[in-house]
Amino acid sequence: MTMGSLDSIYMMKSIRLLFCIITLWLLPVESLSAQIPPLPELIQHTRFIAYTPSSFSISAGKVSAAGKTGIQADLTLLRPFFDGLITYSATSGLEAIPRIAHELGYRAVILGIWDPASETEIQNVVQAVKKYPQLIAAVIVGNEGIYSKRYQPQDVQSTIRRLKKEFPRLALTTSEPFFLYFNADYSQFFNGHDLLMPNIHPVFEKWFTPENPAQGVDMVIEVVGKFRTNFNKPLLVKETGMPGSATGNASQKDGFTQKQQAQFWADLLKRFPVSPSQSLACFEAFDAPWKPMEMARILPGDHSKEASWGFFTQDYKKKQVVDRLKRIEK
Repeated sequence: MTMGSLDSIYMMKSIRLLFCIITLWLLPVESLSAQIPPLPELIQHTRFIAYTPSSFSISAGKVSAAGKTGIQADLTLLRPFFDGLITYSATSGLEAIPRIAHELGYRAVILGIWDPASETEIQNVVQAVKKYPQLIAAVIVGNEGIYSKRYQPQDVQSTIRRLKKEFPRLALTTSEPFFLYFNADYSQFFNGHDLLMPNIHPVFEKWFTPENPAQGVDMVIEVVGKFRTNFNKPLLVKETGMPGSATGNASQKDGFTQKQQAQFWADLLKRFPVSPSQSLACFEAFDAPWKPMEMARILPGDHSKEASWGFFTQDYKKKQVVDRLKRIEK
């Protein structure tokens, strides 16, 4: 073979390589790697938990951001029991969650945007979806902000349209208390989303008593049935549950014990009909002692139960409810 022939071969190989590089560069980022499994498969086979970092807090309106080291420790602790995460915000340190979850082998992350108008949160979500297309299962634009009047439905829709334009196959939704979904004024709004992720909390009903967790489970299953009747959408209950005192004993104010919390979840996980079209997430990862005072600053009243929804205490002590969960094999 002559030198001229070799030069021609090398030139053709270089041209082909350059063509491949240009082609890959022109492809959407979503196409560069295998995509996340279909939503029905994730709903049925992923054990999600709602997650706010244990190191995150708000005091008198001032945010203390979560640190990467703390998030790493949190997610390492949770991983034997959960392979899916649901977040509430994409700023104040929480933007580090997708990378750490990816490194620890989580199956799926549903990212939350707390403020639909936050350009910082939107951009952080965009970057996460581009970087981890196999991990990000969906995005929740807002959390109970329509109910609390922090924003309007059109604010949610505006951000959803923007994200859908960039990521046509990404599942997009919002999250509100369950009763809002059955308000005729919001029917078109919720029907326009890819899935439904309501919050169903029996403990806020006037008839509910901590001594009878089964009543709460009955309510959750009944409300889920109503969703199936009224909507033809995949359903993932984002929040439900019972608080459990960090000490294990009933507090004087609300009477919620770890034993009752464990009973609620054991009963619910046994009776809830999981399928490709419906499932539920555990709520929530860690106790948040800062919540009652911060909520009272905005909404007068007793919010003491808000401190102890966690499956773990803020200092990583396992509650009784965790013993009711089967460990997940990686």
